[in-house]
Order: sequence, then structure tokens, then C-alpha cells
Amino acid sequence: MGADDPLPRRPREDALVLRGATRLMRIFPGIDAATQLRLRKRKRAIEREVLGKDSHTTIQCCAPRTTLNVHAYGLGDVMMARQMAAAFGAYLREYGDPEAGIVSLSAGGFMPLSDIEAGETTVFWWYSFGPMDDTPERFLDDVLESCADVEFDLLLCGSERIQEEARQAGYDTLYFPIGVYGYEPLGVERSGMGYAGSKNHKNDEKVAMLMGPYADREDFEWVDHFTTIDELNLWYNTRLVTFGLTKEGQRRWGVVNSRVFESLASGTPLIIPEHPTIDDVLGFEYPYQVSNAEETADFVDEILSDPDGTLETFRTYTERVREDHGYVRRLQTLFDAIA
Repeated sequence: MGADDPLPRRPREDALVLRGATRLMRIFPGIDAATQLRLRKRKRAIEREVLGKDSHTTIQCCAPRTTLNVHAYGLGDVMMARQMAAAFGAYLREYGDPEAGIVSLSAGGFMPLSDIEAGETTVFWWYSFGPMDDTPERFLDDVLESCADVEFDLLLCGSERIQEEARQAGYDTLYFPIGVYGYEPLGVERSGMGYAGSKNHKNDEKVAMLMGPYADREDFEWVDHFTTIDELNLWYNTRLVTFGLTKEGQRRWGVVNSRVFESLASGTPLIIPEHPTIDDVLGFEYPYQVSNAEETADFVDEILSDPDGTLETFRTYTERVREDHGYVRRLQTLFDAIA
């Protein structure tokens, strides 16, 4: 699937079938590894039968002596995979072929793919807990270590806490936060507010704290249908204020999600709930964090009353994020590690 191909849409009943299959693997966490494996294979069979081969998306990036296969599941993870695929071309132009052989990278918070060919370097990028966000401490045992049909050569870790957990479990690890590629300021006129992302799995209190007073405004837009980098980057560039949410498990475990990197790389003002590690991950102090609705209102008023000054402030954030957290740099880190 190419970087700009539309994602397949899945009907609601298909999602319910998959949810049931996933629940099978969660309600009996103490069962033996062989049974876990059979359940996982059954889930894969259901996915392929109900959704077809593209329920998991694989994007293949090729050079003469390197093939990078990025496996992802779900809109957010696939959007990140597309950014990495686009960055692969830029990496080749800047650094040449890393001669890394075949690298299979599974990303996200769902079960890794098992159809790995012999001779591949297998990598799992752990930055999410998928449906186990309420119990992130179980993810390593219930998802990765029970996946007996895949042996990982390297775990890419989306936060320092994730890396520590993986190290203690005996994995070879690499600190590898989420990054960004293809998002940039476009110089178009900005107005209004918005939120980009799924409406599922959101904390109602935090939604109210951030967007409660603004969601009914005519100039507020909640979007979850964009499937290409260019579409989402353009949408960000039309907004003067955006809001961001992080799943609680990710927040507690120090993961800064893709929305932060995409918004800032596009030069778009972003207001988020307080995050314990965002300053450390970004490498600079990010002040637009709130702990209550009053603080949200203060920041919104500040941005709307001085849009030019706010956008000038965000240009600095844009430069830092694009320079320090681009996927070209992330790929350089990955290929250096597996060389």
C-alpha cells in the first residue's frame, strides 16, 4: 500500500467481531502460552476472514540492499507508518542505502504480525497499549511475551519507562519516541478551533475540560476522517487553536503522542492536559498545558487576542520539533542500532 492510498473502511459489525476476539485473549490472562497462541491465531483468522488482508496494513520501503516493512493497525498507527515510509525516501537521499537487509517493524498497541520471513530483523515499536490502556503494566506479558511465534531482535521504546520495563524483561531496547514527517506550516489563513483524532477511548472529564465550552461553536471542527499526511497537515494549517488528548496509560508511562508532534510541526497552537514528560521528550518547555477548564479558557483567550504573537511563538516550537524529532533522524537512529 502506497503512502497516499486510502485506508479501507470497516463496518461496525466487523469491529464488533474483532472486539470479541480480542476479549478472548484478555479474560483469561493466566492460561498457558500454547492456548494464548491458538487464540491469537484464531483472531488473525477472523481478521483475515472478516476484514480481508488489509486489516493490518503493511507499507514496504525498498532500497537495493534494504527493505523496511512497516506493519500497523488502526488509523493513527497507519498514519505514523506512512510518515516513516515517506521519511525513508528522504533518508536515502541524505544518507544512502543503510544496507540493513530485511527489517520488519510492527508498530502500535496491538498484536504483532507473525508472518515474518526467515532472515528478517524483527523490531517492535512499543509506544501504545491498545485496548489495554487501563492496565499498561500487563501489556508486556499479555501481548509481547505471549506472542510465541515472533522473536524480536529489538524493541523500540516510546518512553523511558517503557524502555526500563523492556530492559528488565530481557529485551534489547532503543529509546525511540514518536516523531513526525511531512507536517509543516503552509502560510494559509487560520481561523477557528478543532480536534483531530478518533472519538473513541476519550476521557469524558478531560474532553469537557478542554473542549466543553467550545465544541458547539460554529468554528469548531472535530475531524477523524483524514487518511493522508497532506490532508491532515492542511487541516492543521487552517486552525488557530487545536486541542490534544492523550490516553491515560500512555500519559502515565510518559508517551508523547503523535498529535503533539504533528500539530507543532505544522505551526499550529495546541492546548493539552498536563503531561509529566512532555518537556523532557520535546527538549524544551512547553507551557500550553492545563489542569482545569479555567486554564484552558485563559490560553484560548490569549491565542485569540494575539494570534500573530502566538504563531510567532509557535514558529520556534516548529523549528525544534522538525529538526529534533523528524523521522529521518529516527530512521538514522534505527539503522545505526541494527547495523
